[in-house]
Amino acid sequence: MMQKKYLLSLMICILLNSFFTIAFAQNNNAAQKLFDKAIEAFDNKTYPEGVSLLLASVQKDSNFVDGYLALFQAYLDNKQKKKAVEVFEKAVSKDSMGCLPYFVKYANAYASLGDFNKAAIILQTIAPKLPAYLLHSYTQLKNICAFANEHPLDTIVKVINVGDSINTSAAEYFPSVTVQDSMLIFMRKNGINREDFFSSTMSTNGFSKATPFSDHLNWIPKKGAPSLSTDLQHMYFAAENTDVNFGRYDIYIVAKNEAGWTLPTNLGPAINSAWWESAPSISPDGEALYFCSDMPGGYGGIDVYVAYKNKKGGWNKAINLGPTINTAGDEQTPFIHADNNTLYFSSTGWPGFGGADLFVSHKKIDGLWSKPINLGNPINTNDNELSIAIASDGSNGYIASDRIDSRGNLDIYKINLPEYARANTTYYFNGFIKDAITSKGISGTIKLTDFQETNKLMFIDVDSTGKFVLALPYFDSLGIQVNSPSHEFTSLILSKPLLKKMNGSHYEFVLKPIQKEFSKNFNNVLFEKNTANLLNSSLVELNALYTYLQNTPAAHILIEGHTDNTGSPAANSLLSSKRAEAIAQFLLMKGIQKNSITTKGWGDTKPIGDNATEQGRALNRRTSFTITLF
Repeated sequence: MMQKKYLLSLMICILLNSFFTIAFAQNNNAAQKLFDKAIEAFDNKTYPEGVSLLLASVQKDSNFVDGYLALFQAYLDNKQKKKAVEVFEKAVSKDSMGCLPYFVKYANAYASLGDFNKAAIILQTIAPKLPAYLLHSYTQLKNICAFANEHPLDTIVKVINVGDSINTSAAEYFPSVTVQDSMLIFMRKNGINREDFFSSTMSTNGFSKATPFSDHLNWIPKKGAPSLSTDLQHMYFAAENTDVNFGRYDIYIVAKNEAGWTLPTNLGPAINSAWWESAPSISPDGEALYFCSDMPGGYGGIDVYVAYKNKKGGWNKAINLGPTINTAGDEQTPFIHADNNTLYFSSTGWPGFGGADLFVSHKKIDGLWSKPINLGNPINTNDNELSIAIASDGSNGYIASDRIDSRGNLDIYKINLPEYARANTTYYFNGFIKDAITSKGISGTIKLTDFQETNKLMFIDVDSTGKFVLALPYFDSLGIQVNSPSHEFTSLILSKPLLKKMNGSHYEFVLKPIQKEFSKNFNNVLFEKNTANLLNSSLVELNALYTYLQNTPAAHILIEGHTDNTGSPAANSLLSSKRAEAIAQFLLMKGIQKNSITTKGWGDTKPIGDNATEQGRALNRRTSFTITLF
């Protein structure tokens, strides 16, 4: 899928039979015979033999320009750019005007070697002499060189081949990494018509030897672009499955079971069309699926789309991400990071270093995406960079690229990102919602937010097993709201130290079944000193309360305020009443009916701690509630 395919013999024939093909009457007859045999060898896909014959032809006749030009093309197609440049310069020394049609390709070879300045100089030199039919490719390369020279090589960024445990002489591409950073999955080309899923475990010692998926998933010949859910229980991928396809390629889902993976299920017409859909990337909360498609109505050839889950667990109609992301070119291979706020993708439409480049966009406070930024050189080159996956640390990742040090085709490379392109460091924990009486798992919802409620970071529907995996972006302030039908709600404030401590751990949320009447103190509802102004951190618990009341219309809530004995009884009574009323106002603004809410301020008349100590006074400064079901 989506790989450059080179038809060497065809390109050579085009090169040699173009309008500007050079015919030398004085060509050495022996050199011509060797040349003809070389073309025959290329037709038979015996590249080494073809190159050897061409080298012999120019040795027989050092003025045989056709031989040099054919070698130039052969070296280009085999990624031997330095040799290509050297042999072309020999051809130019023999007949510079005859080589003119290939000067843009010559300049592009220097761009592929990373010498954009040299490429720009070549273009400037030949500009007055250039044939009209080359002006388009000349202008494209000129713009690429200008962009590259304005964005020089970042020496801090490294691009390293991950080695023989992963890469082979075949093509390896579409890397995908789990939020736990425990496994790398990718595709490997197997002949002309097969693409197979492979996986490798990751540790401090590197990668294990990659092995193919052992079950029926590899039975489908043409497939790719795997994306695992955070809990590793579901995988999305694209495939050409003629039995159930809507179009050329569709997106499918499989679920993990005791036997391996279930049979693939087509995601249906909300996502798949009569056209081509590929490269799915599931969000860490499972609520959004990003993918690319060439369906009509987009901004270019291939665009990035997103589909959101509906309340029934299906998918709403996919939405084009719009001109902020998509261009008149091709945007492909989206990857949504575990922080749920950073999107990576490839593009031929945004300014870059040539071919398809990799870009990043960050989600803004208003939920819209920022203008994409090129990941820069050396991550992007003059060739195609088409797929990317970023680890949970937000700084390191993996790309597929066809570079000079590849094992023969596309390889997987490890990269470290420049600071501007990094995602938020993201931790995770294994969670469990259970009934306080039976200790059995129960269904529910998990909502992860910042304190300001400006950004819903994650929303997870948890099934009746109660088990879930939650990704935790390393923000300054995070809150978790937990709700379950017929159970009390709870919430948790996450500080930075707690985030680190929870990483990779197991955490249980124990919820009591709802009684006809129950009372609780607010744990995380706080106010500015001596005022009724709610602190932002209070929104986490208050929103959990709101969700409960919204789903329980028969509930009536009594909100009560309390103070310590500092100050006069009258002032304390007034402050406690105002604080209870502030909570009520929050619920009213969210849409809870006024007749469902009662407030009461008790001042310092109902202490639960010793007012003679600071610890006791802190306990007494509280708000509480009682819910009664009618």
